[in-house]
Amino acid sequence: MAARIHKELYKPIREWLPANWGAYDAFRRWLRQAGYSESAMSIYCCAVRLAISQLDKPYWQITAADLEDVRSIIAEQFDSQATCRGYYKGLLKLAEWLRQRQGQPQPEKPVNWGYFLAGLPEAVAVLVRGYLRHQQRNWPPEAQRQLAGGSLSTLTRFLRWVVRQACWQTAADLTPDLWYSYLDERLAAGMSAVTVNKELHALQSWLRYLAEMEIPICERLLRVERLPTGPNLPKDVPIEQLRRLAAEIEKDATSEQAGVRRCGMMDRAWWRLMLHSGLRVGEVRRLRLADVDLDGGRLRIVQSKGLKDRVVFLSEATVEAIEAYLPLRGPVLDDTLFVYRHRPLTVTYCAERLRTYAARCGVRVRPHQLRHSCATLLLNAGAPLLTVQALLGHKHLDTTLTYARLYDGTVAADYYRAMATIEPRLQLTEMAESPALNPAQLVALVDALGNGTLNESQRQVVHALRMGLLGLAEKEQVTPVATADCSG
Repeated sequence: MAARIHKELYKPIREWLPANWGAYDAFRRWLRQAGYSESAMSIYCCAVRLAISQLDKPYWQITAADLEDVRSIIAEQFDSQATCRGYYKGLLKLAEWLRQRQGQPQPEKPVNWGYFLAGLPEAVAVLVRGYLRHQQRNWPPEAQRQLAGGSLSTLTRFLRWVVRQACWQTAADLTPDLWYSYLDERLAAGMSAVTVNKELHALQSWLRYLAEMEIPICERLLRVERLPTGPNLPKDVPIEQLRRLAAEIEKDATSEQAGVRRCGMMDRAWWRLMLHSGLRVGEVRRLRLADVDLDGGRLRIVQSKGLKDRVVFLSEATVEAIEAYLPLRGPVLDDTLFVYRHRPLTVTYCAERLRTYAARCGVRVRPHQLRHSCATLLLNAGAPLLTVQALLGHKHLDTTLTYARLYDGTVAADYYRAMATIEPRLQLTEMAESPALNPAQLVALVDALGNGTLNESQRQVVHALRMGLLGLAEKEQVTPVATADCSG
């Protein structure tokens, strides 16, 4: 608590300007709608009461400079660093609320050019800036700052290393020898082949851009090959783990605590969008209310990766989840669909929430794996590959193939179905009619069904069918194919 606190820091609310009475109540409701805990609300509201008491002006006249003055008062009057930090956060929330009331956009953190271009020759720094502007033409406006930071970090890591190793002035001074020295150092530091390949790809893309601008470069550096990384295996999540994650999300969505329930209901909606419709994290964050057609069971993805648009279809479960969330969405400046504490979702929100749910049920999963799982589940449920490609928005079919895998049961079912047609053609003489499939093969087909995405009643039917076929196999003394029981 405070060591040197004065009563005059806080005026009784009845002594405030009347215009600020309703504003204070509105601020409290705004915090509550965002799901803040009672303890957080208490300290934030104390900071706001102090600000209103000290400034003594209508809330719409409070400026950023005014809040800085209040921050100085807090630093002078309170010895506890924890109290100061809590009050500072309260002032930040007040500033955010004031901007929202006045219809002003939230300020964006600028790109740290000083860090990314540190030590680079001025001529090279100009070329890096020009390349970034060239890249931004293909980026969604709201994602440009995030993508700019990632692109600059990947590209300039090698360039900044060269500054420490050699004297250079132009892009033509960059040679394969420098790259291989850098590569050895990165690998010795434990960096993976995938990471250094991304850095090489960024470097070569920049050099190709310079070559197109007729700026001299070392052509040999464009011929440097990436390190082998092995096959790019799909990273879908096993069905059982998906069920456990869904159960954890459902616990929060039905919680008795209002804040937990609101987050859970929102998480359930974007979880189903990723798993059932294959959306990327960035597409979830950028969704607008105007893009969603719940009555038609579809939504439009606008200006996504590569600035491409596509239509995505919604399952009944997804529509229900979005409809349940919308009444809890709360006020926000724009029509962004998913809002957390009055703001669009941050870059890391979905990953952090998914990590929390995964830790509770003992699994490991990343948001993009839900997109892999969507492709895998659709493919194994019989969806044509071209349909899955269109749904995911892939330009090339090979990309879709890397996102999905066939279950063993699906392979077995397809194999026996094909062999039922092939075997009669291979007979040398006409044979009496016989069943196309023996009981063991039928069991394999039933197991393939059980490995798909069935509801509870369908799984019971499949289980009963399997038990009957096993009994038939025993009567005919045929050893059934060894497969897992699909009763679950």
